[in-house]
Amino acid sequence: MQRTQQLENDPDPLGHYATGTKCGYVLNVEEVDAIQSDIACLIRPSWLTSVPAQLGNASHGKLKADQWHALGTTFLPISLVHLWLDEDESNQRSVRCLQILDVTMSLLSAVILATSRTTSSDHIDQIQGHLLDYLNGLKQLFPDYKFHPNHHMSLHIPEYIKLFGPVHAWWAFPFERVVGMLQRTSSNYKSGDYLVIPGFHCSSTTTGEYESTIAHSFVRANNLRNIFCRAGTPEVI
Repeated sequence: MQRTQQLENDPDPLGHYATGTKCGYVLNVEEVDAIQSDIACLIRPSWLTSVPAQLGNASHGKLKADQWHALGTTFLPISLVHLWLDEDESNQRSVRCLQILDVTMSLLSAVILATSRTTSSDHIDQIQGHLLDYLNGLKQLFPDYKFHPNHHMSLHIPEYIKLFGPVHAWWAFPFERVVGMLQRTSSNYKSGDYLVIPGFHCSSTTTGEYESTIAHSFVRANNLRNIFCRAGTPEVI
């Protein structure tokens, strides 16, 4: 009842519009430009997944899971710390952005620890602590934000790491990679009739041209890799 009266008396009780930090619309144009500039200028090791320099534009399409990981653990912390760390107490937006930075760093710290190739009991406790700090901070900064099942599921990650070890042994990246390969396979919008794939020894037929195309594509790709791996293959190839 008290919160309802507050909302009726104050058109912006949470300071979203006054500070330009409404949930889902926190970054302003200048900050987006600064992040894009940092991404373009940052010298990264060759093994680190690249992130589109024009991040935030529709032209680059959806980010892949590995790109989100690289963005959250490398590019975004550098930019946000540069933009928001210096607090100006006379500026409402500056104060609020620093609070958002603290919450964001809790999430990113949890991600970095959770995706480490080694783990320990101390790591697991830290992951749990960072996740709780993130969720509590998120609810405090954005009380009207509705949590999703993924938020609840993330709290079980420390338990899974304790049971199964580092996430690299059981995470879904290999499956995501295969899904990406399947999506890039041209089907010409055909499903086809019942076909038997030559060279496959099975008791049943494979249904449709689409499945046949996928199977042939996988076989060709694996055969090509085997050729490249043979001893004596010219270096120019």
